[in-house]
Amino acid sequence: MSKQESEQEQEEILVWQKDTWGNYGQHSNKYTFVIDLTTLETKAIYELVTVRHVNQDSRKNLHRYTYAKLSDITSKLQGKVLKQVNDYASSSRKTVNVKYYLVTQQGLKELETEKGLRDSEGFYDKVKVNGKTLIVRKDKVEISA
Repeated sequence: MSKQESEQEQEEILVWQKDTWGNYGQHSNKYTFVIDLTTLETKAIYELVTVRHVNQDSRKNLHRYTYAKLSDITSKLQGKVLKQVNDYASSSRKTVNVKYYLVTQQGLKELETEKGLRDSEGFYDKVKVNGKTLIVRKDKVEISA
């Protein structure tokens, strides 16, 4: 690997992953979504920034990775919120973790979040950003009253 390729990979971050193994649905997946604070729309990150896909599938399993340049994210998505979902399943256990980040000129700042709350509409997360509280559900985002 050349020095130039090494520097390019250092400034990239993993934004999408699909990794499978075994016979019982074991997987490690990562998804990154962008929440626009003005329109309250959620889109996949690969719809908004240039990404690089790496496909290392074997005959039996999937090993797919998508990378985006951090500089591209900070310039194109400044003031927006990144929602990063990590989905892991072994043969006996499944976990889903969610983290939220505010995109600033300096990089990504993790946001204060209350996760796994529930009401009559289902599960949601409360995310505090710029003095507002967002209610983030799987399919929609709204501002808390």
